[in-house]
Amino acid sequence: MAKFFLFDESMQSAKAKITTAKLATMGDIVANEKAFIYAEGEDAPDEITVMGNVLVAVGNSIFKTVETTLTAANLDSGSAFVVGTDYNIFVCDPTNGDETVDQNEVFVISASTTYPVGYTAANSRRIGGFHYGVVRKIDDNGEPVNASGTTRGSGWESNVYNGILPNSVWTLLHRPKCDPAGMVYIGNGLWGDIYLSSDDNNGGLATVKGANPITGTEGLNWYIANEKARRVGKRLPTYAEFCQAAAGSPQGQDTNNTYAWSATGNTARTKTGNVTYAVSSMNIRDLVGNVWKWVDEFCLDPTASAWAWQDVLGSGHGQAYIPSNTALHALICGGNWNNGVHDGDRAVNCNNYPWNANTNIGVWCVCDSQ
Repeated sequence: MAKFFLFDESMQSAKAKITTAKLATMGDIVANEKAFIYAEGEDAPDEITVMGNVLVAVGNSIFKTVETTLTAANLDSGSAFVVGTDYNIFVCDPTNGDETVDQNEVFVISASTTYPVGYTAANSRRIGGFHYGVVRKIDDNGEPVNASGTTRGSGWESNVYNGILPNSVWTLLHRPKCDPAGMVYIGNGLWGDIYLSSDDNNGGLATVKGANPITGTEGLNWYIANEKARRVGKRLPTYAEFCQAAAGSPQGQDTNNTYAWSATGNTARTKTGNVTYAVSSMNIRDLVGNVWKWVDEFCLDPTASAWAWQDVLGSGHGQAYIPSNTALHALICGGNWNNGVHDGDRAVNCNNYPWNANTNIGVWCVCDSQ
């Protein structure tokens, strides 16, 4: 369907008639489902569908959609989706706001976050988006399967494909509170970054493929990770949230980096998203191996007993009343680059104090739904 309302001075056109029902539904954006855009999945990895009967205001015009399947043919630039790229879906008004012209909306997919090629901010509207990357094949319970469809059957670790991450699809009504780029929906109102955090060069954190994961090499400790996450509207996960997001990630190996950056001979971190099979059932990369990840949980060293004020929090930040100067520990998860089989989706280390800036400890962030 084209424009939802059309100006007609004679009021003869059905689209020109203002009815109570029509007034009740006119608005900025109205949809029966918050997640009114969805990916087709492994059977059609490069297809995404916009549901019908969604009202979208674009400048002076209001459009009512029909169910439409979009592909790379809808790109404003290029002929194929690129792994590691965030894309945005726009509804565009080819009439440029002319209220007398009845013409269908145009859907355009673009890497731009402002407006697609051939349109402007005045005649286009971003309504959602998705990430194109590596997707793990899973069963209805979210468990990884092998090529035969057997849950955790032989070879399940390498059963992935390139495509639209189904749980990365967001809309204006179904999205995290922060910028949705580079994130997936984990469930229960929780979104998580697809890639380990890297420096956004603006005091915060980024979630992009092919970057150095930020660690103590750049001065990162638990406190700084927490501050940087806040600046981009995110937070550190709990241990339970980490385990939910990491589930389905293959365990590390001692002798190779096939399933995680974990070989005992490794001497440093690798780029984010560098290991193809290091992906969880939630389609999140590198939660196992590469660098440890700070989480928002603490424990106290049970062997320490000399309670006193300890000046360990940094100049100007007060002091900690703890039983030793290293008694307070912040949990780190997932393992690092040379922990081998110790790396895994439930791996946890309880031996690091939060002010510790260690070169093998990084961070991965989450955000609540809006």
